[in-house]
Amino acid sequence: MTNSDQFDTRFNLLLTAIEQISQQIEQLRQRTDSNARAIEALTDTVHEFKRDRSQLYSVMANLAQSQSNLFQSQANLADSQSRMYGVMENLDERQEQLSQGQEQLSNRQGEIVEILKLLTKSN
Repeated sequence: MTNSDQFDTRFNLLLTAIEQISQQIEQLRQRTDSNARAIEALTDTVHEFKRDRSQLYSVMANLAQSQSNLFQSQANLADSQSRMYGVMENLDERQEQLSQGQEQLSNRQGEIVEILKLLTKSN
């Protein structure tokens, strides 16, 4: 082989190698672009998760506050019922006292009637 043939062979090998390297660089660029899009999509997803998590915490805080308000309302209702039953107990006691007073009054009226009868008989 002549020097020229060897040069052409080496030149062709270099061209082939450069073409292969160029193809590999293009494949690497495509992979890099694909990875960049995937990273961007993952970053967007992470931001969405953080936003959703923040909203979830807000909803959970509102739920806890609502439960607290409900329990406080139930406690207030129980206190009101307790006071109402106390008032009803007092009312029953007063009604009993009133009944006893009416009975005493009725007895006195009977005594007065008896006294009047005695007075009218003696007159």
